[in-house]
Amino acid sequence: MRTMHPSIMIGSYGWEQDRVPRDEFQIRLDALHALMDRQGLAAVLVYGDAREHAALAWFANFIPRMRWAMALFPRKGEPRLLTSMSPRDVPAMRQMTWIPDVMSGWNWESAFDPWLAKLGGEDPAGIGSIGFDLMRPPLMQSLQKSLGNRFRLQAVDGEVLALRSTRPRELSLIREACKVVEAGAVTMRNAWRGGLGNEAAALEGERVARAMAAQDVRTLVSFDRGRTLSPFRGSFDARAEPFLGYIAVKHMGYWAELFVSEADQAGKPAGAAKAGLSALLQAFETGASAGVLHRRAIDALGPSPLHPVLGGSVGRRMGVSPAEGGELGAGSMHTLVHGHVYGLHVGTADEQSGAIASAMIMLSAAGYDVLVRSPDM
Repeated sequence: MRTMHPSIMIGSYGWEQDRVPRDEFQIRLDALHALMDRQGLAAVLVYGDAREHAALAWFANFIPRMRWAMALFPRKGEPRLLTSMSPRDVPAMRQMTWIPDVMSGWNWESAFDPWLAKLGGEDPAGIGSIGFDLMRPPLMQSLQKSLGNRFRLQAVDGEVLALRSTRPRELSLIREACKVVEAGAVTMRNAWRGGLGNEAAALEGERVARAMAAQDVRTLVSFDRGRTLSPFRGSFDARAEPFLGYIAVKHMGYWAELFVSEADQAGKPAGAAKAGLSALLQAFETGASAGVLHRRAIDALGPSPLHPVLGGSVGRRMGVSPAEGGELGAGSMHTLVHGHVYGLHVGTADEQSGAIASAMIMLSAAGYDVLVRSPDM
């Protein structure tokens, strides 16, 4: 789901060494080194900003709270992290990553060019790039000027995404995030049941998630009986039934999400949403194609169309990004891979009301594990 990105990132951002120790990042770095060897790359540059930083967080455990950051991983030698923060903020930035060499990107020439010079050779060296489609033109121009004719960039976003299957330590963090989002969703539902307006109920859910140390919380809520979803508008007293809300949280760097559909008397859309989600779960297994899964969910909705806020998709991969690819849409070529976590959502709307049922699941060798599911409608 697309929600409003906060202008200032708040929350507890740091390196939880007891949950994700240094050896975990060495395993990830070994996989990156193997990719470099296969592709003949001298280094990989991983870019991320406050809006999207999945690969940067996965390899460096660094989440830019403002502007951008870039991790520089050579095949041989020590990595370096450049941040867009001023030099006075560098000591605080070092607490957020395992990479000891953290420098301010404000001093681009002194921070980047000497590191780059160590990679030079007689022939133009290949350098892998990740997340460069997010980079602003002025920074890209500075990067290209530094590279000159000595290096050639090669995008490896897809190859790196394929490396990022969910490891046991990551799964434990995702389970924690699911506990936080479930608490927020239940609070949202109970607050609405207690008489609060739709948006006031959503904010109660956000408050609970924040109190549980969520790093980020995104909410959407319906003001038209579940037919559409809206971001914050300040209409705290407005109350409509049935209620439809959405909450996503980032906790310890990992995302979880849920939809909340509630009504005094469940209508036709609510029943169709539950049937669609059940059909989707029954078809979920390693190797299943996105197109087949989408069709199973749609067929279970009967004559009702898929809810328009879902954008034609009934799910996608989730992890350090709320949308890591693997969309489960009609035309998607994605196939389910063992070890991935997916956020699923199925719903419908008619002229009177709408409802969406959702769940997060981990695809395992034995099938799948349900990590969290929407509160009962």
